[in-house]
Amino acid sequence: MVADLEASCSELRAALRSGLLIARKNPNVQTKVAERSIDLVFHEKNKLPALSVRVSVEHKNIMTAHAKARKNRYGDLIAYCNHMHNHRKDCIAAGIVVVNTSPAYENPDRFAQGLKRPRLNMEKVVADTIRLFEAIPLRNETDEPNEQPEALAVIVVNYDGVHPARLVTRPPAPKPRQMVHYDSFIRRICRLYRKRFSGR
Repeated sequence: MVADLEASCSELRAALRSGLLIARKNPNVQTKVAERSIDLVFHEKNKLPALSVRVSVEHKNIMTAHAKARKNRYGDLIAYCNHMHNHRKDCIAAGIVVVNTSPAYENPDRFAQGLKRPRLNMEKVVADTIRLFEAIPLRNETDEPNEQPEALAVIVVNYDGVHPARLVTRPPAPKPRQMVHYDSFIRRICRLYRKRFSGR
C-alpha cells in the first residue's frame, strides 16, 4: 500500500522521502474527546509528539456470514471516518474492505469448528456486499459530512481459512473502471492529496 502510493503520487513520495511525512502502522490517533488505533497513517513529522494525520487507511475483512458482517463493517467504516475527520478536517480517510468469496471458509475460532453452514449463492452474496460499499458516497470537499470516506476499495479473495488466499479478479470483483477498484482507490487518494496538500 505504501509502495503503491509512493509509485503513483509524486507529491506524497517527495513528502515521505524528505521526512516531512512518516508512514506508521497502528498508532493511536486522538481527537479532542477520543482515541482510536488506526491501521495505517501518514502523519506530519514536525507536529510530533502529537500526531497530525494527512492520510489514513483502515482495513476491514468480511470472511463469512456476509449479511451480518457487512453491516458491521459498514458501521465500522463510518465510525472510523468520523473519528479521522474530527481529528483533522482535511485528513484523507480511506478504507479497504476484503471480501471472501469462498463458501468453504473454515473459521479458526474454536466455537466455529465443525459448524455446518447453509448453501448460498456466493456470487450473489459477494455482489450484494460489493454494492453496499460501492453505494457509500465519497467525500470530495472538507466541508462534506465527516462520516464519508475519501476513498474506498473492495478486494475480493477466495480463502478457505486453511490454504493461502487467492485474489479474485473475475466478476463479481470490481472492474478497473469502478470507483471501488484498487487502482481507482490509489488514484483518488493521490488526486485528493495533491489538491489538499501540494505546496505545504
